[in-house]
Amino acid sequence: MRLSGFTGTMRALRGNVMKRLIVGASALSLLGLSVPSGSLWAQGEDQICLMCHGDLALLQGTGRADQLLVTPEQLGSSVHGTAGVGCTLCHQNVPLPHAAADVPPVNCAFCHSTQGQQHARSLHGQAAARGDSLAPSCSDCHGGHNILSSRNPASPTSTMNIPVLCGECHREGSPVSRTHDIAQDHILQNYSMSIHGDGLYRAGLTVTAVCTSCHTSHNILPHTDPRSSISRERVAATCTQCHARIEEVHVQVIEGRLWEEEPHKIPACVDCHQPHQQRRVFYSAGAANEDCLSCHGDPLLEGFSTVAGDTVSLFVDEEAYSSSLHAGTACAQCHTDVNPGLARSCETSTEAVDCSICHAEPVGQYQTGVHGMLAAQG
Repeated sequence: MRLSGFTGTMRALRGNVMKRLIVGASALSLLGLSVPSGSLWAQGEDQICLMCHGDLALLQGTGRADQLLVTPEQLGSSVHGTAGVGCTLCHQNVPLPHAAADVPPVNCAFCHSTQGQQHARSLHGQAAARGDSLAPSCSDCHGGHNILSSRNPASPTSTMNIPVLCGECHREGSPVSRTHDIAQDHILQNYSMSIHGDGLYRAGLTVTAVCTSCHTSHNILPHTDPRSSISRERVAATCTQCHARIEEVHVQVIEGRLWEEEPHKIPACVDCHQPHQQRRVFYSAGAANEDCLSCHGDPLLEGFSTVAGDTVSLFVDEEAYSSSLHAGTACAQCHTDVNPGLARSCETSTEAVDCSICHAEPVGQYQTGVHGMLAAQG
């Protein structure tokens, strides 16, 4: 019954379409104009499309009126309408009349080739290529016929709306979070409580970082990909887009020569600042304190190693550490030669901690003092 009813509706629609086209053709003839022929692309007139797609009563029987209805107001206020882009530049080679099956998907990359290439190689594009029904398409983020500029406050891609837009998928309880293994959790909640979230929601600073500031809009890659804007190799460059003078600060604090000569010794931003909650020290891709203490918190490691004939304890008393002056300092900030890419991060740690990384002046005074000179002599 449903199929029969739908078929009848489509026949009626096609009949109405043909009647409207005949009326439109007659009007054009009276004006001395030729009647366009062939595909919808060849006709190139939005008004021909709107004769049907702008008529809510005509579309009611399809069950998809909300998707098929297009108003002149929508088109006129959209970025495409203001740029003079007509229906047929996006909807190419569509016959008249047509059913839904006759309309091929819009290929936004036809005009937006760079963004299309970026999306294709991104996490979202790869998911779409695998047939993942939850993978976002262009219209899921930008809209369909009512696409607004990201500078328009009403646009879903405006700075103020970006966290909510991304949070539609990346939030607890969403279909994406329930069916996909996403390393970070409570992303939207954590962001809203972070210093960036405070800047956006409490201070209204649209210059603050939102999802796309770090992950980019279309070229979204996992942090394990060296090309990613949030990979260890590139995350500093991403952060310095906003924190432009942070390198100068680190040069002052971490002894400038290390920054240029041994950049691998400088902790990446995310070693100290959690990606979505910039108030705590934790990052799964870095050497987090929890990772270190999972081994070094074992009392059996006390007196475990011998260096130059002296017994050295590898045990870290977590309670003593938490009450020390360094309680707010991550292990990796002192032990800068650890490699979080290895199963045992400290496997590469073979050098003594260089306290001058943070305490350059006191260490310099010590080295030129009696005690320092005696220590240098052995």
